[in-house]
Amino acid sequence: MTATSKHPQQTVLEVLSSLSYRTGELSSYLQEVAQGLSELMELDWSVVTFCKDDSERILASTINLGESADEIYSLHGSLTGTVVKTGEPLVVEDATACTNYGNAPEGYRAYLGVPLRTPAGEVIGTICSFQHQPRYFTESEVQLAKLFAERAATAIDNYHLYQQQQQVNKQLEAEIKDRRQAQIALQESEEKFRQLAENIEQVFWIRRPDGQILYLSPAFEQVWGQSCQQWLHDRSLWAASIHPDDRTRVLEAQKLGQEKVDEEYRIIRADGSTRLIRDQSFPVRDDSGHVYRIAGIAEDITERRQAEQEMGKAIAALAEVGELAAMIVHEVRNPLTTVLMGLDAIKSMELPESVQERLNLSLEEADRIRNLLKEILLYAKPQVLQPSKLEINAFISDTLESIRMMPAISRKIDFVPAPYPIKVLADKDKLKQVFINLVDNACQALPIESANADARITWTVESDLTTNSVYIRIHNGGNPIPPETLPKIMKPFFTTKSCGTGLGLAIVKRIIDAHSGELMITSNAAEGTQVSIKFAIA
Repeated sequence: MTATSKHPQQTVLEVLSSLSYRTGELSSYLQEVAQGLSELMELDWSVVTFCKDDSERILASTINLGESADEIYSLHGSLTGTVVKTGEPLVVEDATACTNYGNAPEGYRAYLGVPLRTPAGEVIGTICSFQHQPRYFTESEVQLAKLFAERAATAIDNYHLYQQQQQVNKQLEAEIKDRRQAQIALQESEEKFRQLAENIEQVFWIRRPDGQILYLSPAFEQVWGQSCQQWLHDRSLWAASIHPDDRTRVLEAQKLGQEKVDEEYRIIRADGSTRLIRDQSFPVRDDSGHVYRIAGIAEDITERRQAEQEMGKAIAALAEVGELAAMIVHEVRNPLTTVLMGLDAIKSMELPESVQERLNLSLEEADRIRNLLKEILLYAKPQVLQPSKLEINAFISDTLESIRMMPAISRKIDFVPAPYPIKVLADKDKLKQVFINLVDNACQALPIESANADARITWTVESDLTTNSVYIRIHNGGNPIPPETLPKIMKPFFTTKSCGTGLGLAIVKRIIDAHSGELMITSNAAEGTQVSIKFAIA
């Protein structure tokens, strides 16, 4: 007795209407489809499969397949493969007797297969029914299977559309989130930029390439002495504010627009005063490279230029003083030499003891004057360098040998070189003069009572590759320099020695400054006194 005779049409409609598909719940619905078809047609086994790339995967089955349910099967040589290939239903009464369409699963003989076709006409799977014994399927049974196949195909297609929509939704959510975060970051960046633009002393401005001003920072009103709002509505005001002698040049530079511009020009403010402005502008381009904005920073450099001019005058005046000092030194040295020669001649005479003491004192004072004149001339003379590359470790070692042989150097000097060669660009003769002066000062700073004790001068070389610098340090453990004295010791003619000229460290500083170096002195009771010289590594 066939399934259609056992189950009237009303039963079929009831079963079909009982199938309930909920969005996203595909597996249970397909299970209901396979179970409903098997019960209506009294089948031993029904499956719903999904087919793609010559392989199939079982989505629903009326019998428990265990671990085999997750396997992927090949369509080649199978009855299902014929259904997918032809896109038409296939009925086989006995697959063991008729093998033209492929093989049935082991233990099954009768086969009914119907393709799952989407509304677009694509075959995406099958509903396959199997019977252990041979069976003939009627046309009405094939049509019934088609109804269930249509429901299954629609559900699978909707499920895939739902999954695609979910993926699209996730992508949209991610994009919306990214845009929201980018918008927040942009707003924060704009707020920071706004605060920066509105609080800097320079004038930040933005204009269109045609000259229309779009933004002026608040500093504009203080520098130009005019209202921002008025300028934003009248583009002619900017040109009118430029000094007539500078106007043509600046307007021509503005027309360039495509390149960075750095101009200095004078403006005439509303109160009639003239100010000197430095204006730096640059083009702002879009993604295609088109210039759609010009931005810039303008600052009032009137006081700075005045200060530079005053500094130039002061330097020129000092140069004149230096030349005058050199002339005076030369004029004084000539008669002083004559005086010394006369005193030396008198010294060879037989003189009373009191006169001899006065003569010796005169010779000492005259010699001190000669040394002073020599150092004044050395200080006033321009520092003309003859630089060459010096390996500082080797140079100090050679200089140290010469220093140790000097009679005035009676202290032990420990030299700690850098662990690797370091070259600097320097004038070796002037650098040697610097080192001799500093080491001599360090030796004199040690207490006299420790002359025979283990009193040492430490001379070290250290490098700082992060700043590309080398530090040459000379350290002694003598009495510290008083805090009130420390800032003065490099000034000319300041000395704490009874017979000093006060020009030694001043000359050292001038030489180091000429090398673009830096001289630093630290002194305290705990660590002693350390003189550091900083040079750039060549």
